Amino acid sequence: MAKRPTPKKRRAKSKGRNQQSVYEASQIKKITNRQNSPYSRVAEPKNKEKKALKGVTRIKA
Repeated sequence: MAKRPTPKKRRAKSKGRNQQSVYEASQIKKITNRQNSPYSRVAEPKNKEKKALKGVTRIKA
């Protein structure tokens, strides 16, 4: 007969949430540090032209 595998420890539900919050905190810290950098500048929004065209409902000739 084959050996049975060793039982694994169950992961607590709170551990996954804690891991996510630690990741988010590090990302927020990284972004704020980039914003406060003397070399940073305000980023232009992407797809500005496409969004402007969406807002046009009729064209006056």
